[in-house]
Amino acid sequence: MASNIETGHGVNISNFKLLLDKCAVVPSYNPSNTDLTVANMTLLWQSADNAHQTLITAVAQAKDPINQRELLFKPLDKLVTRTLNFFESTKANKSVKKDAKGLADKIRGFNTKIPKLPDGTPDPAHVSQAHLSYVQKQLTFKQLLDLYTSDPLYAPNEVEVNIATLQTLHTNMKNANDNIGTIIAPVQSARVTRDNALYKADTGIVDVALACKDYIISLLGARKPETKLFTSIKFTRPRKKSSQ
Repeated sequence: MASNIETGHGVNISNFKLLLDKCAVVPSYNPSNTDLTVANMTLLWQSADNAHQTLITAVAQAKDPINQRELLFKPLDKLVTRTLNFFESTKANKSVKKDAKGLADKIRGFNTKIPKLPDGTPDPAHVSQAHLSYVQKQLTFKQLLDLYTSDPLYAPNEVEVNIATLQTLHTNMKNANDNIGTIIAPVQSARVTRDNALYKADTGIVDVALACKDYIISLLGARKPETKLFTSIKFTRPRKKSSQ
């Protein structure tokens, strides 16, 4: 299932097909701009629709591994707190304890939340934005683990927080981060292709659709009722992200 933010793209593609079908039944439709011919608009619609479907497929294939990484990292903050509390209970050097707390605070301070799809799983469209936070968590966790490993007083009896368990967790975290590139790359590539098909200046379906409307107004007249059948078909562009 595509995320809510993808809805407008699908509507643009559907509306372009609607515009195209209406143009095809106008006997006098004969634009001098070859981009606006029924044949070329048909090819453009097919290309945009294929690009959008490819993106939807890439998103669907990426959902599970992305969700699994989120589940792997989700308990980390509480686990780190448990390890720190154990370390505080030992007779370890106070300065070392302070270093451990600093690393723990750094881990617990990262924000790796990303938008969700309607079914509750992470949206691959935004994974790359959160990827750095996951990597930073993993790297800082490795520093904390190395600190614990170097101090013989970090020797808990509880399996959940012992060195071996933490090492296994770190290995799994690193593997998840190392593999994420192969997961999100197809999504990113498919999104660029889809966005170009829809929004590239002059050649994307939105600009072509607007040019087609202008031609229809010229052909049929601005005040003709049939003209409104074309001009009422809406096309939108994605909102530009704030630079702040």
